Amino acid sequence: MKNINIFKTLLVLVGVLFFYSCSENIEYPQTRLFRPVLNKNLLGVQNTVSIDMGKLKSAVYYKIEVSRDTFKTIIKSIDTPENKFIINNLLWNTMYQVRATAFAENEMYNSKVSDLGAVRTEPFPSVLQPAVSSDIIDTKAKVHWIVAGAEVTSVKVFAGDDDYLETPLASYNTTAADKLAGEIIIASLTPGTKYQLAIYSDGVIRGWNFYTTKIPIPIDDTYIDLRGINDPDILIPTMVSAAPGSTILLDGDFTYNAPSYSFDKSLKILSGYSFNPAGAIINVTGSFSFASGADAVSAIFDGVTLTGSTGGYLVNQTKDATAELLKFNNCKINTFRGLARLRSSNTGALNNVEINNSIVSNILDYAVFNNESSNFNYLNVLITKSTFYQIRRFLKNKSAGDMNSIIIKDCTFSEVVGVGGNYFFDFPSTNVTNGVTFENVIIGRAWDYGGANSGYDSYFTKSSQLGNTNFSFTNTYKTSAAVFLDPPPAPINFNYSKTITDLWNDPLNGDFTFIDSGFQGLKTCGDPRWRLK
Repeated sequence: MKNINIFKTLLVLVGVLFFYSCSENIEYPQTRLFRPVLNKNLLGVQNTVSIDMGKLKSAVYYKIEVSRDTFKTIIKSIDTPENKFIINNLLWNTMYQVRATAFAENEMYNSKVSDLGAVRTEPFPSVLQPAVSSDIIDTKAKVHWIVAGAEVTSVKVFAGDDDYLETPLASYNTTAADKLAGEIIIASLTPGTKYQLAIYSDGVIRGWNFYTTKIPIPIDDTYIDLRGINDPDILIPTMVSAAPGSTILLDGDFTYNAPSYSFDKSLKILSGYSFNPAGAIINVTGSFSFASGADAVSAIFDGVTLTGSTGGYLVNQTKDATAELLKFNNCKINTFRGLARLRSSNTGALNNVEINNSIVSNILDYAVFNNESSNFNYLNVLITKSTFYQIRRFLKNKSAGDMNSIIIKDCTFSEVVGVGGNYFFDFPSTNVTNGVTFENVIIGRAWDYGGANSGYDSYFTKSSQLGNTNFSFTNTYKTSAAVFLDPPPAPINFNYSKTITDLWNDPLNGDFTFIDSGFQGLKTCGDPRWRLK
């Protein structure tokens, strides 16, 4: 019996061994290779991209493809047996997309395409400073660099699509002054065109940037182009001889004298492009006005700096007139006794006053607008996206008739108005039919123009005035130092508990960049040029 059991056991073992020997000879069908996957993220080092994929046992080689436009076009295609690979000679500081396919001996078993992701190569190590919008106008570009290491000896201009900087369009040697300043202005460019400007030290490239010139100012037969004419006294004679409706285009890098001129026709004074943020400067030694009997005349200043003297007025209206519009767009206005004075003997009206995207400062004795006549009126005031500081009085109107509207939106006020007996609004008899609107405005404090340092009390309105005028405040703040002895007719929405120097970077010198990160109106309040983007 024992021998029989041993014999049975041996038969079972033989059967098992036979089964396994047969199993080892089974051939499974071949399948498609898995898609390649990364062991590590794509890595951009200098102007190369490093790829580290998992190794596939049955892969004969890998096809690696590189694109800059999500594979609408393929700029590099490499076949390699290696699962780790470095792609060389790419552009610096450029985003690339990479994909890979694993290939088998029989192509029917190749993997599907694997999207490995995107990676940016490193910026070229350079002393060249990044280009900003103020470095570029229509036909010129300002190139500036850190003065360090080898001297920058030349600048070359390349087309925007010359990826490898192979064909220079122009070349300029730097002067001793350029080298010392670390800056050169490249001229004779084409408006509305993309370029690359590269700096070199004795033929060795030190860096390059993209620059897209501004589109040209559209000029038609109504334009009088004064650019490139270096005559500081040409402006007023040009205004006198200009046809009604003309636009006088000034050189943005030039200063013009303006003794006096009375608008007897509609004109626009426009600054050409300039690297100077002030644009064309108009030195007003007299004043502007509307001519006697002027009817439906508009005077528009755009992109210029208007500067005067402590005893003068930018607008001094001494004659009867009915004017349509006085507008300041993207202007800087400073150092006048008053921005506009409308004399007591006048009869007529100025229908619309507009100040947009402008900075008004140092208005010393009168007001931004001061109408002294009961028979004259300015009817609508629209002030937007502007900054006012160091202004003794804001709006004054002695008209016997009512105004239509005053709208103040997205504006910053600091040191407006003067301490003591000075008023934001001084309207003895005038009301505003459609009300006074403040929206997204910050009011800092009064201006201690005399240096008395005795506090910052002032007046918003006189208690007996504007009784039939509705005041509306939306998202408007005042600082702790904005103390009005006669408060606004309606409450200002929010009180900022700190001072102007807590809120802004350098308000006494016109820098209203926010420094208090806790201020709730960082992105929504005040002149947009100062807001947190």
